[in-house]
Amino acid sequence: QVDCSQYSSGTGKDGTVWVACPRNLEPVCGTDGTTYGNECGICLYNREHRASVEKAHDGQCEQQTTPIDCSGYRSTVKDDHVMIACPRMLKPVCGSDGFTYENECGICAYNAEHHTNISKIHDGECKQTPIPDCSKYPKVVRDGKVLVSCPRNLSPVCGTDGVTYDNECGICAHNGEHRTHVGKKYNGQCRQETSEINCSQYPSRIFKDGKAHVRCPKILLPVCGTDGFTYDNECGICARNAKHGTQVKKSHEGRCKKESSPVDCTTYLSNTKTGEATAACPAILREVCGTDGVTYSNDCLLCAHNIEFGTSVAKKHDGRCIEEAPQLMACTMIYDPVCGTDGVTYPSECTLCAHNLEHQTNLGKRKNGRCEEDITK
Repeated sequence: QVDCSQYSSGTGKDGTVWVACPRNLEPVCGTDGTTYGNECGICLYNREHRASVEKAHDGQCEQQTTPIDCSGYRSTVKDDHVMIACPRMLKPVCGSDGFTYENECGICAYNAEHHTNISKIHDGECKQTPIPDCSKYPKVVRDGKVLVSCPRNLSPVCGTDGVTYDNECGICAHNGEHRTHVGKKYNGQCRQETSEINCSQYPSRIFKDGKAHVRCPKILLPVCGTDGFTYDNECGICARNAKHGTQVKKSHEGRCKKESSPVDCTTYLSNTKTGEATAACPAILREVCGTDGVTYSNDCLLCAHNIEFGTSVAKKHDGRCIEEAPQLMACTMIYDPVCGTDGVTYPSECTLCAHNLEHQTNLGKRKNGRCEEDITK
């Protein structure tokens, strides 16, 4: 058990929690199978995620993988590519390559298409990459600083501080000299945060309907689009643009933070009586999508609707609402989770329908948003 009371902690003005952790590098293995820089790292994780991780033992965790039985998923060959038909059920798993997949079948599909042998590390999304194993590099202490002797091989890695190091040992040397606990984010050079996505790396095909279809990997690396929707990964934005002729770009990495925003109706309708609201609005076309899924010609008409019908519709995003695909099985990559009556979280209502169609079930929607942990399968 880690004594977290010895570390100062609190909550910032923006609601984020913080723990004042020391910079000493003394790796410990948590009961969640993750290596933390020191015991305080467990305290910080528990506060941020309201978890109850404890210390399993001192030192780094040994990575244990679980093989996946892929024989239960249908496969077919298209254009010399093995394609596996995966259910659109959202049960994230962490692969041995450090990427999060939508479900176990996503790993099977990736292995089949790319001839890899990725296995599952654990259920749930991958956590931050732990501190590299620095014990294998020789070190000396001078003037209170730990100096690490690193090999000269160039095998770039991106640190959690956003800096590219020549190799993993470079992170160890930095941590020893500056008493920090930088971890490895991923292999390769750090990628600059940009709204531009290189869609040419994802293959596309033109089908009979004349629309381009992009085949996306099942990796779960959420990004927020400029349309206000969260996509499974960058490829999801490419797929949407190719199919619907849109120009959505990446707003930022991670899920969209703001699902909706209230509209200040006093600007237009402060002295308007019920029944006169619509007529009082200017004839300006500046379309907005309401949280009810309806496109309004401008903010004022959304306000007018609320006054006329006594509703509290907010603005979901600027621009027209995105129409659902006409065929249930042809779901978009937009991430708008719903909780099914089977206790499973689905990426969208469409994917729940697709699950019913594929498995001949009759599941309903329990609520919008993800299922709670105690009812999720």
